[in-house]
Amino acid sequence: MASPNHTRGAAGLFRRLWPVLALIAFCTPWFNIVRDNADSAGMLAHLHAFFLDADLLYDDEARALRMTPTFTFVTSQGVVSNHWPAGATWIQAPGYALGLLANRVLASTGIRLNPYGVVPLLAVRAFAMLVLWRVGQAIAARFTAATGSARAGTVALLAWAVGTPLLYYASEAPLRPHVWGFAVMAAFVLAWRERTWGTPLQRAVVLGSLVGLAAGIRPQLAPAWLLVAEDVWTAKTDDRIRRLAVAAGCATAWPLLHLRLQLWMYGGSLGDYAGPLTHHVRALMLSPYHGVLSWSPVIGFGFVAAARSAWLRERAGLLIAGLVLHQLWLDAGMRDIQAYAVLGTRTWSGGTSFGARKLLDALPLLLPSTLSLAEAATRRGWGRALAAAVLALVVPAAGLHAAAFVDPETTAAVLDWPGLAVKLEGATSLQAWADAWGNRALPLRALTACALVVATPLAVASTRVQAGLHRASAQARIGVAIVLLLGGALLAHVWLAVVMVRSDVTLADDPQRMAAARAWMHPAHEATVARIPARHAAVRAILGDHAAP
Repeated sequence: MASPNHTRGAAGLFRRLWPVLALIAFCTPWFNIVRDNADSAGMLAHLHAFFLDADLLYDDEARALRMTPTFTFVTSQGVVSNHWPAGATWIQAPGYALGLLANRVLASTGIRLNPYGVVPLLAVRAFAMLVLWRVGQAIAARFTAATGSARAGTVALLAWAVGTPLLYYASEAPLRPHVWGFAVMAAFVLAWRERTWGTPLQRAVVLGSLVGLAAGIRPQLAPAWLLVAEDVWTAKTDDRIRRLAVAAGCATAWPLLHLRLQLWMYGGSLGDYAGPLTHHVRALMLSPYHGVLSWSPVIGFGFVAAARSAWLRERAGLLIAGLVLHQLWLDAGMRDIQAYAVLGTRTWSGGTSFGARKLLDALPLLLPSTLSLAEAATRRGWGRALAAAVLALVVPAAGLHAAAFVDPETTAAVLDWPGLAVKLEGATSLQAWADAWGNRALPLRALTACALVVATPLAVASTRVQAGLHRASAQARIGVAIVLLLGGALLAHVWLAVVMVRSDVTLADDPQRMAAARAWMHPAHEATVARIPARHAAVRAILGDHAAP
């Protein structure tokens, strides 16, 4: 019979180990195989170019990854284009590095994979799932604290992770910037909402740096800096102007990385980002073809909560409502794609996406108002009814998550309501799930390598860091945040300067390299752009003239 001390020891060991084991199980890609097409290929190209080739030439990445010809061409500066913001690349680097290590481990067992292969991509997925776990914990904890109910925290977690595209982009498209932008914006908004930490100057530095990092991931998030200004201006101190200047300076550190890269790559043709826009808010919100509310109706609850906060004049309620409306206006904007233009939008939906793809990064703006509404509902005895309504609104998105899991073409194939219904029905087919299991099964050695070399170190490090931060003082945590945000930006600027110099030297040593890239890239680019009007016509025929230019 086991002694009481032995029993207590075993129980204590289990309490220490179960969070790590749960994280490993959650992060390891047991049979999901994500893809590196479109935006994902551009982001994977950043990782490979920055940290393996240590140059910004992208012609080898474009060929190996079959990057979309729509935006891939040799620019007027004589280098290959890659217009996707690289802000998320710096955050993804630890997962990617572990993926490269897993590649080496597999190579020692006889499985030889190149750095463009599936294992580094799955490693970034593992890191994205870890980020989703931690962001979900933070959101659930805030709702539990606001309402005094663990049930509210669980419902909120389901609403944010499953009722929006967050789970999809963490699990099936982790290279795209959306989950990373969501995580940084969530940290920013929650830190902004809680006014009891730090000195006014520390708040200006941390909040300014966070919103700057978010803008470096998705430039459209830059207007959220107005919340930093609100925080500085409403603090009862005399040095507002100085702190505004500090916050503004911190907010520029990460976006300047993107600007430096784009100027190096495009030079004066950066003006191609501008141009006449048409806006299609109704289609963005309600169309079966990736409409925000059509695919993720629970987001409508967030809009109602934001309107309530604005009506009640809660802190910055009007400002947040204005920022949300501005994000909708930006995401509903569309311009024609032209040959050799830096940026264009094929449709108001942002191309192949899971519903509110382009809005996902900005959704944390709804956190303060939804927290306020949940607290008020609990206080008035409506908590259970509100939770039931939210769960009901999560169901359609949960069905779409399942449909996309069993059929990765779901996000591209749906154009109308009948097509959406067919895809949802497919998610209920046992045969479809069996086919998905068979089609996505990873070799045992690859799965084991991902579990041991990627998921396990990430889980252990995450748990240790969380425990360390819990034990540390508030001032120590603020210091760590400042060092990571500003020190990380400084290191990124230095490394970008290094790879720019290396790229210039490489081009000088091989002056024909870009001519060769132009010869194979440009015909495919021109042919792809030429087919886009026909695609727009097909979409218009189904959805109406509002759907595409």
